[in-house]
Amino acid sequence: MKLDIEQIKSITHGAVEISVENGKFCFSRFTKNEADVILNANLSYTAGIQMEFKTDGDKLNLTVNTKDETTVRSYFAFDVFVDGILKGSICNLKDEDCKGNYAEAVYELGKFLKNFELGNGEKSVRIVFPHSVRAEIEELEIENATYVAPLKREKKIVFYGDSITQGYDALHPSKTYAMRLADAMDAEIINKGIGGAAFNPELGHVSKVENADCVIVAYGTNDWTCTGLDVIKSSASGFLTNLEKNYPSCLIYVIAPIWRKDHETDRVGGKFRDVEQMLEDLCANYKNLKFISGWNLVPHDEALFGDLSLHPNDKGFGYYCENLLKHIRGN
Repeated sequence: MKLDIEQIKSITHGAVEISVENGKFCFSRFTKNEADVILNANLSYTAGIQMEFKTDGDKLNLTVNTKDETTVRSYFAFDVFVDGILKGSICNLKDEDCKGNYAEAVYELGKFLKNFELGNGEKSVRIVFPHSVRAEIEELEIENATYVAPLKREKKIVFYGDSITQGYDALHPSKTYAMRLADAMDAEIINKGIGGAAFNPELGHVSKVENADCVIVAYGTNDWTCTGLDVIKSSASGFLTNLEKNYPSCLIYVIAPIWRKDHETDRVGGKFRDVEQMLEDLCANYKNLKFISGWNLVPHDEALFGDLSLHPNDKGFGYYCENLLKHIRGN
């Protein structure tokens, strides 16, 4: 059974639009209104997008096409799970090669295909898309299948943030903090994180995901490197005010920036942790906002960062999610 556009749409989470371009299935996680106020090459990347379904087919044949439109990251992986167990990945970087600063090296992109044995009988299948590149599906075939039935999750979590929320520098997209958190809470993930992003009041104004159960916001590290604290405060206030209006019945968790190796460097935004204190004070003015310190979410060890300084690797994101969950479940 080769899946068509309607079947693809029915089993996909995290995409606001799915289209066919040049014979390939293309996925977007941003609305046009959101894209108009973001203006970032990472817009086309597939962070948080995944497929989940039940089938009686015994083999999955997946052909993908990958593109790097920023020249910032080119590693990628599609993770394929069967009944909750990682069956394998389509990737251009092996786990054992993720040593030192692997994040910014150049890796092969283009067309990749792989076959996955699913086994007999009914099973659940999950395909997690890359966060680090633009990914398209050329063909998705389930051999000997009489049905492919969508699987839905109970909750929905919306994430806003920068490259760390997008997923840099996890190799496996299933191991980013956002994806791990959604899995732990049995929630569909809507990931609006985007590399290089800072607090953007216009995005807060135009962005709204229906039926969201909670919202995660994690900006500040890029703001600190680019603008003064008064400007950061103004931008954060505008974004959070607009966001609260669009999600009046949701808890909005605001995470201050996590540790970064250059945190003692003099920057336009002042001392690094001044951003955290400002956000904590700001959140106290809002009814639905819950502040979370990011300082100790990931241990201060460069070995837990794919670029050895700023973006967590798979292991680092494990600490991020575990510690973040403690804060959320404690509220």
